[in-house]
Amino acid sequence: MKFPEIQEILIKINSISDVAESHGIACGMLVINTSANKLVWIKQLMGEIEEQSIPSAAVIEPMKFWFDEIKNQLHDSNLRFELSLPDDNQPLESRVTALQEWCRGFILGVAMSDVKDFNKLPEDTQELITDFSRISAEEEFDLDNADEAEISYADISQYVRIGVLLINEELQPIKATSTIH
Repeated sequence: MKFPEIQEILIKINSISDVAESHGIACGMLVINTSANKLVWIKQLMGEIEEQSIPSAAVIEPMKFWFDEIKNQLHDSNLRFELSLPDDNQPLESRVTALQEWCRGFILGVAMSDVKDFNKLPEDTQELITDFSRISAEEEFDLDNADEAEISYADISQYVRIGVLLINEELQPIKATSTIH
């Protein structure tokens, strides 16, 4: 699913999270538990809602599909996993904000998966989550020099993408197949 499609669905469910944060939450949940409950994730995105405003199945089904798609991307042997962030044609400031929200969402997703003590996670995972926390908390990215800011943004978003794959591999190792083709 593409960013604009997801954005429309999140609006329809009155999500309290944007696309980037929603994706980050799902990823955080799934790196801890590949059987994470997609309905728990959807409820988190909707926040507290009144019964009469519960979205229809026609709106919820695409969210379930997106969750499954995220799970599949995390375990794709060709490393096709990508962060759900605005396209490069969007203003850099909004892309930086989305990356920060993505990182906050990831940390929330990990916490939602009953990780009470991040210090009990493997050391590399702890370091990456600490870095994600720093990225999410940055008050200012230096956006004065447009070319340097673009390069920094690309480097940091790539670091987060690879970091998520490393965390996932560390916590949910891919099982080697014994079949030779």
